[in-house]
Amino acid sequence: MRLTTFTDYGLRTLLYLGPGGDRLVTIEDIAATHAISKNHLMKVVHQLGVAGYVETVRGRNGGLRLRRAPANINLGALVRATEPDF
Repeated sequence: MRLTTFTDYGLRTLLYLGPGGDRLVTIEDIAATHAISKNHLMKVVHQLGVAGYVETVRGRNGGLRLRRAPANINLGALVRATEPDF
């Protein structure tokens, strides 16, 4: 089984946000850390928000953070939410 880049970026995003607690992180921070496209990451983050994994805060001091506790995130459910043919 091969995962798409979309799912890979989603997993990386959640792994980056996990230890942060309630700290807001920008998409630019995640993109720079993982050397991935900011534009593609924006699409991934939007989908993660729709699926209820991340909470986004708009504005000058905005960013994103996990909506659920890391212990309550099911990896299989995340893959099913991001993979079209899984």
